[in-house]
Amino acid sequence: MRTIWIVRHMHRQDTGNPHWRTQATYPDDPDLSPQGHEQAQRLGQFFENHPLDHIFSSPFLRAISTAWPVAQRQQLPIKLENGLGEFLNIETFPTPPQRHDRTTIAQRFPLIDPDYQSRLTPVFPEEDLAAIARASQVAAQLVQEFPGNLLMVGHGASVWGATWGIVPDHPEIQCDLGAIIEIRQTPTGWELLRAGDTSYLRN
Repeated sequence: MRTIWIVRHMHRQDTGNPHWRTQATYPDDPDLSPQGHEQAQRLGQFFENHPLDHIFSSPFLRAISTAWPVAQRQQLPIKLENGLGEFLNIETFPTPPQRHDRTTIAQRFPLIDPDYQSRLTPVFPEEDLAAIARASQVAAQLVQEFPGNLLMVGHGASVWGATWGIVPDHPEIQCDLGAIIEIRQTPTGWELLRAGDTSYLRN
């Protein structure tokens, strides 16, 4: 039976350094903080016991950095999927967010899949329900299109949406930074086994 994993990105660079945005070339696209990078390494260790077939990530840098240790340990490409990206609300982003360019990302993360084409691109600006709906749509499509065990790395709204796109009845989840959602296929459908586990970060 298949397992779908959905993970929210780790601790952000700008959270740990409130002055970072004033000096940043891409203030809407922070990396992880040192704490966040350590958390991402723990995520990589966690998935050593859970083999994957495909890794999908939001194109924002903090999500890619979260997925990177997993990709390195399993030697899998990272497919950048816009549909898993940040909630594009106008209160946070007065203008469409500027992200690091694809060439820079590929140089830093050589396991980025150069051939993957994003299945969905959000329209700016978004309402919260629209962000959840597009993440639901793209997660359901990825599960249909790609066989085996999948990992999707996103943000708060897209983790909620992706979960609801796979598991019926809109289950409650915890969506703290680094939270792991585990969804297992059963003979009758999909079962939510972990609803936002962060215990691996405390071990």
